[in-house]
Amino acid sequence: MTNDTNQIAQDKIPEAPLRTLTPDEFVHGLIAFIALAMLLGLPGNVLVVLVHRRIKTPTATDWVVFYLASCDICSLVVCGPSYILKMTKLWNNFMPSFLCSFHFTILHTCFIASTCLITVVAVVRRSVMNTDREPISARTSKLIGTIVIFVSIGLGSPSFILTKNTPSGFCYYDNQKAQLQTIVYGVYLLIILISNAITCACYVSIIPKLRNAARVAPTDSDIINTAFVRIRRAAIKATICLALVSVVFFFSTAAPLTVVTVLNASNHNVGVVVNTLTFFFSRLYFMNTFANPLIYFWINNGFRQRVRSMFHRNRVT
Repeated sequence: MTNDTNQIAQDKIPEAPLRTLTPDEFVHGLIAFIALAMLLGLPGNVLVVLVHRRIKTPTATDWVVFYLASCDICSLVVCGPSYILKMTKLWNNFMPSFLCSFHFTILHTCFIASTCLITVVAVVRRSVMNTDREPISARTSKLIGTIVIFVSIGLGSPSFILTKNTPSGFCYYDNQKAQLQTIVYGVYLLIILISNAITCACYVSIIPKLRNAARVAPTDSDIINTAFVRIRRAAIKATICLALVSVVFFFSTAAPLTVVTVLNASNHNVGVVVNTLTFFFSRLYFMNTFANPLIYFWINNGFRQRVRSMFHRNRVT
């Protein structure tokens, strides 16, 4: 009895009351949601990567999309099973503490990388819509993506010392490092605010361009005008596609994780309703991981054609 009391006393962390106060039906629904995200997201993002590898002359946008898909694959492979184990309390029984640190490191690394990459692609699409050309070469875009990944790993690495298993097995933050946690999360929130402000400004500034899909080229040749309009419409569709990806990312990842951070930093004993919302928001980002391939396939004609071409070649061979 004394040991149980000590464990409860030492587990005054958000995850313990969240899992205790959240209704079981809601938890089961979230488990099904994460399983669905893995079922759709893994093959979808792998398909995006495979299609990219077959592009002979990838653009700057193509490289950013490739890195986004890679981040989603990594997040689904590591964080998907981890969350399911944590939500079913199987994690508490046998998972080592270093895997808890690894889970949060990957979670934060992929989140920061995706946030920055979405901002990069917003800047690129703004230039495409305003000047009909990408501001950077494909090689530069590849280099920027690599730098973003390595910087994100560095920013996510504090999770190795900030997170661990509690005495009863919950995977969460170490309360003894609360001050460092506040600093790290302050940096994350600053990145979120700056990146999303830039992303929003880029897409808002090109709304008039998106409405003018049939702009006539400065020439008297109908053939050139037709080709120009076709290329222009393709660029607009690609921009709308990536803008929708940004919107989904903001509402499924950036905004919910910001709310969760604020709630966790304020008061943990906030009742069943807020605890349930916090539990939901902290898992909602999985929507972003499987929505992106669906958006590409729905809006981007070029992506659909490349997928069909890839499967057609496989059937022939």
